[in-house]
Amino acid sequence: MVKKKLPGILEYFIHDQLEDDPSFSYRSMFGGYGIYRYGKIFSILLGNQLYFKVGENNRQDYLDYGSEAFKYKKKTGVVGVMSYYELPEDVMENRELLFEWIEKSLSVETKTKKKTQKDRELDKKILEFLQEIPKGKVSSYKNLGIRFEVHPRKIASVMKYNKSPGIYPCYKVLADSGKLSGYNTDRGVEEKVEKLQADGIEIINGTVDKKYFI
Repeated sequence: MVKKKLPGILEYFIHDQLEDDPSFSYRSMFGGYGIYRYGKIFSILLGNQLYFKVGENNRQDYLDYGSEAFKYKKKTGVVGVMSYYELPEDVMENRELLFEWIEKSLSVETKTKKKTQKDRELDKKILEFLQEIPKGKVSSYKNLGIRFEVHPRKIASVMKYNKSPGIYPCYKVLADSGKLSGYNTDRGVEEKVEKLQADGIEIINGTVDKKYFI
C-alpha cells in the first residue's frame, strides 16, 4: 500500500514546529485532518488552513488577529459555523506562543472521559515501572508502549498526569529520537535536563544518545 503523502502545511506543523513530539498525533477526518495532543483534538486542517478550537477562554485572541471561524454549507443551504478559527501565521511561526495557544485550545470546556478501574491499574503499573529504570538510563514512549501493549500516546498521557514526579521519574521517558520535549513542571525542559545530567546522561544539541536507552 502506498503511504499517503501529508499536506505540506501538516508536515511543517508536526515535524518542524512541534518537532515530532509524540504527545501529538493526527488522523484523516472530513476530507482533512484532525490534530490531537494526548488523544484530545485541538485543531483541524481543511484545505491548506489550520483551525484551532475556540471557546470563551480564547476567542478574543483570534478576533484580535482578524481570524475567521470555519464555515461550511449544509445540505439545506444554511451556512454553519464551527468553533474552530484560523490559526494566524504569526502564531504558527512563534513556537512559544504556538504552544500557549495549543494549551488554550485544549482547555476549551469539554466532557472528560471517566477512567475505569482497569485504566487506573494500568497507569499505576506504568508509573511503577519508571522506578525500575536504572540511574543513567532512559526509555521512550515507543518502548514503553510496546512493553505495556498500548499506543505511545497512552504513555505520554500517563506522564503528563503524573502527580508525583519525585516518586515516579517521568523525566526518564523521552521521544524515540532522544530529542527532549516538554516536562510537566514549573521549570519544564530546564529541570528535565538537570535531572538527566545528574544521572550522568550526556545531552548534545537537546538530544540524548541511543546508548542510554533501554
